[in-house]
Amino acid sequence: MITREEITAVIAECMALQMIDTSVEYDTQIAIDSFSFVWLQHVLGERFGYDLQPPDIDVMQTLNSARSVHRYLADISPDRFVAAD
Repeated sequence: MITREEITAVIAECMALQMIDTSVEYDTQIAIDSFSFVWLQHVLGERFGYDLQPPDIDVMQTLNSARSVHRYLADISPDRFVAAD
Protein backbone atom coordinates (compact mmCIF):
# COMPACT_ATOMS: atom_id res chain seq x y z
CA MET A 1 0.00 0.00 0.00
CA ILE A 2 1.27 3.44 -0.94
CA THR A 3 1.24 5.76 2.06
CA ARG A 4 0.62 9.41 2.78
CA GLU A 5 4.34 9.97 3.33
CA GLU A 6 5.24 8.40 0.00
CA ILE A 7 2.69 10.54 -1.86
CA THR A 8 3.94 13.68 -0.11
CA ALA A 9 7.54 12.85 -1.08
CA VAL A 10 6.56 12.32 -4.72
CA ILE A 11 4.65 15.62 -4.78
CA ALA A 12 7.64 17.42 -3.22
CA GLU A 13 9.82 15.98 -5.98
CA CYS A 14 7.38 17.20 -8.63
CA MET A 15 7.35 20.69 -7.13
CA ALA A 16 11.15 20.78 -7.06
CA LEU A 17 11.08 20.27 -10.83
CA GLN A 18 9.03 23.46 -11.07
CA MET A 19 11.85 25.25 -9.22
CA ILE A 20 9.63 25.83 -6.20
CA ASP A 21 12.00 26.31 -3.31
CA THR A 22 9.77 25.52 -0.37
CA SER A 23 9.08 22.60 1.88
CA VAL A 24 6.09 20.62 0.68
CA GLU A 25 3.97 19.18 3.45
CA TYR A 26 0.74 17.18 3.18
CA ASP A 27 -1.45 20.32 3.09
CA THR A 28 0.90 22.75 1.32
CA GLN A 29 -0.95 24.46 -1.54
CA ILE A 30 0.55 23.44 -4.89
CA ALA A 31 -0.22 23.81 -8.58
CA ILE A 32 0.21 20.75 -10.75
CA ASP A 33 0.85 21.70 -14.35
CA SER A 34 1.02 19.28 -17.26
CA PHE A 35 4.76 18.69 -16.82
CA SER A 36 4.33 17.97 -13.10
CA PHE A 37 1.52 15.56 -13.86
CA VAL A 38 3.65 13.66 -16.37
CA TRP A 39 6.42 13.45 -13.76
CA LEU A 40 3.88 12.22 -11.19
CA GLN A 41 2.77 9.50 -13.64
CA HIS A 42 6.38 8.55 -14.26
CA VAL A 43 7.37 8.34 -10.59
CA LEU A 44 4.28 6.37 -9.58
CA GLY A 45 4.99 3.94 -12.41
CA GLU A 46 8.70 3.57 -11.70
CA ARG A 47 8.54 3.32 -7.91
CA PHE A 48 5.23 1.62 -7.35
CA GLY A 49 4.26 0.00 -10.66
CA TYR A 50 1.15 2.17 -10.75
CA ASP A 51 -0.26 3.33 -14.10
CA LEU A 52 -1.90 6.70 -13.46
CA GLN A 53 -4.17 7.86 -16.26
CA PRO A 54 -4.81 11.60 -16.71
CA PRO A 55 -8.03 12.68 -15.00
CA ASP A 56 -10.65 15.00 -16.46
CA ILE A 57 -9.71 18.68 -16.42
CA ASP A 58 -12.26 19.31 -13.64
CA VAL A 59 -10.50 16.77 -11.43
CA MET A 60 -7.05 18.07 -12.37
CA GLN A 61 -7.99 21.51 -11.05
CA THR A 62 -8.82 20.05 -7.63
CA LEU A 63 -5.37 18.50 -7.21
CA ASN A 64 -3.90 21.34 -5.16
CA SER A 65 -2.06 19.57 -2.32
CA ALA A 66 -0.47 16.23 -1.54
CA ARG A 67 -3.62 15.47 0.48
CA SER A 68 -5.91 16.09 -2.51
CA VAL A 69 -3.70 13.97 -4.78
CA HIS A 70 -3.65 11.22 -2.16
CA ARG A 71 -7.43 11.41 -1.72
CA TYR A 72 -7.92 11.18 -5.50
CA LEU A 73 -5.57 8.20 -5.83
CA ALA A 74 -7.11 6.40 -2.83
CA ASP A 75 -10.58 6.92 -4.31
CA ILE A 76 -9.70 5.49 -7.72
CA SER A 77 -7.41 2.72 -6.42
CA PRO A 78 -8.27 1.82 -2.82
CA ASP A 79 -6.40 -1.46 -3.22
CA ARG A 80 -3.10 0.39 -3.89
CA PHE A 81 -3.28 3.47 -1.65
CA VAL A 82 -3.81 3.83 2.08
CA ALA A 83 -7.03 5.78 2.68
CA ALA A 84 -6.47 9.53 2.89
CA ASP A 85 -7.30 11.24 6.14
